[in-house]
Amino acid sequence: MEDGHELDLTYITERIIAVSFPAGGCEESYLRHLQEVTRMLKSKHGDNYLVLNLSEKRYDLAKLNPKIMDVGWPELHAPPLDKMCTICKAQESWLNSDPQHGGTGRIGVVISSYMHFTNVSASADQALDRFAMKKFYDDKVAALMQPSQKRYVQFLSGLLSGAVKMNASPLFLHCVVLHGTPSFDAGGACRPFLKLYQAMQPVYTSAIQ
Repeated sequence: MEDGHELDLTYITERIIAVSFPAGGCEESYLRHLQEVTRMLKSKHGDNYLVLNLSEKRYDLAKLNPKIMDVGWPELHAPPLDKMCTICKAQESWLNSDPQHGGTGRIGVVISSYMHFTNVSASADQALDRFAMKKFYDDKVAALMQPSQKRYVQFLSGLLSGAVKMNASPLFLHCVVLHGTPSFDAGGACRPFLKLYQAMQPVYTSAIQ
C-alpha cells in the first residue's frame, strides 16, 4: 500500500488472498478498487472463490461478489470467539470442498486464528501453507493488531489445544488497575476512561478522569 491510498492485495498462499482497502478513501475510490478486485478474482479463479467480508456489511460488495459471507466486526475490537470458530470452519469447509477453491488488524486475527485451527488436524503437506500464513502475519499485520485481538487469538489457540477450558460461571469485574500513566499526548499524559463490551455491544462507560 502506497501513501495509504492504494489497494493492498496479497496472495498469502496459493489459495488464500488478503485484500485491504485504504482507510478514509472516498466512495468513488472504494468502488473502483472493488471492481478491480472482482475482475481479478473472476479472471484468475472463475467462480471458484469465496469472499469473507470482515468489515461492515455492504450491499455493493454482495452485488459484485455473489459468493460472500459477511462475518465482520467493528475495527479495533476483538471478535467473539464463536464468530472466530464460524470463520475458521467456513474457510476449512470451502477449501476442502474442491481443490480449486481459494479464500490490518481484522485480517491478522482471521489469518492467525486459522493457523491455529488448521494446526489441529492439518496434514504434513499443509506445513508450507502455515509457514506462509505465519510470514504474512509477522511481516504485514501483527503490528496493526490491538492487544485484545492478539489475546483472543491466544484464547482460541488454547481452546483448540485443550489448554484453556470454557468457564460457564458468570464473572464479575470489580476493579481495573493501571500501572503507570500511558503517554498519549504531547504533554506526556492522558485522560483515561473505561468502556466495556459484551457480545460486541457497549454495556458500560466510565467518566473521563
